[in-house]
Amino acid sequence: MFWKIIGVLLLGWAGWDLYHGYTYLYSIVYRDQEPTLYWVGVSVWALLGISCFFSWDSKSE
Repeated sequence: MFWKIIGVLLLGWAGWDLYHGYTYLYSIVYRDQEPTLYWVGVSVWALLGISCFFSWDSKSE
């Protein structure tokens, strides 16, 4: 359950970044000024968020 909460938070972070046009990596990165770094950052947050919904262990919840 913990990782699903983290996943929702990371997806929320990515959504916030998409809405406002900037993200925070090592400093604030604006979509208009550094589009490649911005999209890499947003993609990383989104992929990390999605990965939190998958369980790689063999135990059932």
